[in-house]
Amino acid sequence: MKPFERVWALVKQIPKGKVATYGQLSRMIDRRLTPVGIGWAIRAAKVGSIPWHRVVNAQGGISTEKETPGLQRKLLTREGVRFGREGLIDLTRFGWKAKP
Repeated sequence: MKPFERVWALVKQIPKGKVATYGQLSRMIDRRLTPVGIGWAIRAAKVGSIPWHRVVNAQGGISTEKETPGLQRKLLTREGVRFGREGLIDLTRFGWKAKP
């Protein structure tokens, strides 16, 4: 399976109400792509094919604000993900614990 396809398969596994980080996904594919490369893979996915909104940066923040202002936060909030005062997600509480 090609790296982008591996990323898409992983993103599809992230359950509602949980998030993964770009770096976490990078590690899960043996760093075949950097965290930035993970972002490119997500961006390359067919619209509506993966729950892209469940992937956040290493601090638990949203990295898509310039492209789609408010959309990622809205989608995550609908799924029960909560943001702290600084606009960050508590990764301890909402982070996806993938099974190996």
